[in-house]
Amino acid sequence: MSSKFPFVRLELPAWFEPVMEKVWLKMNDDSTGHDFLHAVRVMELAADIAAELGADQEIAMAAGLLHDYYRKEEKQTGRLHYGPEAVDELRNEFGALLVPYLNEDRVEHVLQAISRHEEYPFAGSEERAPLSVDEQLLQDADRIDAIGAIGIGRTFMFGGAHGLPLADDEEWSGGVFDPGQKPQGSVYRHFYEKLLNLSDGMHTSPGQRLAAERHQFLVHFVKQLEYELKLDSR
Repeated sequence: MSSKFPFVRLELPAWFEPVMEKVWLKMNDDSTGHDFLHAVRVMELAADIAAELGADQEIAMAAGLLHDYYRKEEKQTGRLHYGPEAVDELRNEFGALLVPYLNEDRVEHVLQAISRHEEYPFAGSEERAPLSVDEQLLQDADRIDAIGAIGIGRTFMFGGAHGLPLADDEEWSGGVFDPGQKPQGSVYRHFYEKLLNLSDGMHTSPGQRLAAERHQFLVHFVKQLEYELKLDSR
């Protein structure tokens, strides 16, 4: 456990704490569900999965902590600042902190994982290159934090921050989730467009195991939400 960040359960190398502090200063007041504690949870999930698979934990930690660093600018400007859009900015902003300890090649693995973390198999049919282990780890960790009780709470934070209603006025018949599109629809729609599809796309065996339990909780919640909104009678 870090003495400077007591809510972090992982043992952090000393060189990593300045990175953590920089991320905290930027993300601690986020209200969209992509806040500093989300970054910490994804960092720890990615490190846990990496340890179980024998993968590079430091790459997993760095990618998890930095993957949503520009979400605040995204909301402020309406432009996308995650994934591929963030790579050059992250390299400029964190290169001096990371390269002396990870080396340039491993930092590029971190940035490449971040560049692909918003690719979803249910979001269109575009052909993409196979994912590396580092990319799989980040995707799994980020998506685990989007389901279960935490995922539900984050979904309502996200909807409120973007002015989305709880549910649509008219019946929704389904649609394709587009991570590059400005948030629209409703919180209820977001469960079907994205969250209920995430567990089927886990890449690693630890990710699949961790997602399965949270997915069942999510299914139960959505059924109860539909009952209370009387959506089940449509």
